[in-house]
Amino acid sequence: MPSLFGLWFAGSAVWSQDIGKLVEAVDTDKAIESVDKEKMTEAVSGDGVDYQKAYDSVDKEKAVEAVDMDKIKEAMSK
Repeated sequence: MPSLFGLWFAGSAVWSQDIGKLVEAVDTDKAIESVDKEKMTEAVSGDGVDYQKAYDSVDKEKAVEAVDMDKIKEAMSK
């Protein structure tokens, strides 16, 4: 199972690649479902963003399921 850092790194590495294909690789409904909205709201309310709370508000397994790695690989290969 790829890590979120790995997904981020892959996305950064192909910044100049076909961004549209990268966007298509994410099932936004599944990505949204991976976030605990109450915890995320708590993380972003107040003076600034509590990045640890924001990170903790994401169900990492569900987030990974929201990404089609075959589409990521395709976008990176061009």
